[in-house]
Amino acid sequence: MSGRPSLLWIDWRLSRGSLVRETIGRFLFFCLLGFALLSLLLSGGVTRILADRYAITAVLRAEVPPAEAEGLARKVAALSPVRSAAYRGPEEAWKEFLRAYPGLDPLRGAGGNPMPGYIEIRIRPDRLTGADVDLVVSSLRSVPLIEHVLAGEVWLPRLLRSGRLASWVCWGILGAFLAGFFLVGRLQERARAVAHTGDFAFLAERGVPACRLAFFRAAGAAVSGFLLAAAGTAAGGGALFLSLRNVPFLEEGIGPPSDLLLPRTVAATVLFSVGAALLSAAASLLGWRAARSGRK
Repeated sequence: MSGRPSLLWIDWRLSRGSLVRETIGRFLFFCLLGFALLSLLLSGGVTRILADRYAITAVLRAEVPPAEAEGLARKVAALSPVRSAAYRGPEEAWKEFLRAYPGLDPLRGAGGNPMPGYIEIRIRPDRLTGADVDLVVSSLRSVPLIEHVLAGEVWLPRLLRSGRLASWVCWGILGAFLAGFFLVGRLQERARAVAHTGDFAFLAERGVPACRLAFFRAAGAAVSGFLLAAAGTAAGGGALFLSLRNVPFLEEGIGPPSDLLLPRTVAATVLFSVGAALLSAAASLLGWRAARSGRK
């Protein structure tokens, strides 16, 4: 190195080959991590799966006309925690009963259709909490047209706790991968700083303070980390979009492809990229500090 070059992207000029290899590796890592992050954001861990399997059943009184029952279902669907509310008439309820318990057809011949109509209520995945379920159940129980409300109050708290635990485990695994990225990045930055000790000493002899050099290296690492995280997450999001479009059963557990374009999803992607930039800058500074301490 001769003269006094600009300190912008100095690592690129000093070790272009190794940086290209590291950049490719980090981009692929962020593609996988972005795929996992967006899957967790859309699914809420296992919340969407639980919401698809959990339902509140409002059993109607025998004398309720179908028109009133359907009107009541529309009113229930308007409640903020409710995703859908569908009315099932007595005939449809009887067919569902026979599918679940075949061979019991003679029960109807003895005294007509013994099954009442009911409304099946599904809760939104982001509102599947004990408080929101209680809100819906209390609203239903005050309606004169409803005979019983079946909401699984005995086992629902255990189900919700298990769902939260599973979600925490998923986010913990994602956090562990981010921690691994930080540790590997710190080692890479330290190795690069050690490899170019002579070049950095040359700059120091010409009046470039070590703190200024460390700042520019960290700034370059932050910009690179942000761009790689944003590009990798976008690529991972594209792969997830295609997967949801082509594999229908994935949509049941993760969510519709259109949710990838929601403002909250985009905002989370930006925050993730900012976090990756901060981790990259911190890894650069700590790697630089460790290399300088080791040299001394």
